[in-house]
Amino acid sequence: MTINLSSDEKYYLSDKLLNDLNKMFKHISSKEGLEDNNVNLRFVSSKEMKELNSHYRGINTDTNVLSFENQDLSKDHTKNIGDIAISYSYVKNEAITQEKNLDDHIMHMFTHGILHILGYDHNNNHQANNMESKEIEFLSKFNIINPYTL
Repeated sequence: MTINLSSDEKYYLSDKLLNDLNKMFKHISSKEGLEDNNVNLRFVSSKEMKELNSHYRGINTDTNVLSFENQDLSKDHTKNIGDIAISYSYVKNEAITQEKNLDDHIMHMFTHGILHILGYDHNNNHQANNMESKEIEFLSKFNIINPYTL
């Protein structure tokens, strides 16, 4: 299980965070019954995220995280489940505003993105409660407190 990490900018990601992101991906994959797979994780600028959000969702603003399930025919061969884009500056500002640890917030956004790729959503209260419960469960394994109670 691998995270393919990319960025055009130089964002500070500690070795501990990178290690924890990989561990989280392995943990979620194990719990959700996935085997030997990989995901693309890209840290993007506010400008790039705004462009992605506008193109794919018709919303012309920056956002914290977007995820895209791999719809490619080679998915079974490549084992790539999809792409996650995290707006580093947006998430950093959210962490400051919400008084959260930045690495913990990045872990939350990554977890949120993975769950979207796996089919979880938050279009109604039932779906939101289910997805949030999964996020809280997975984050707790890394001693990250419930992000919804801060």
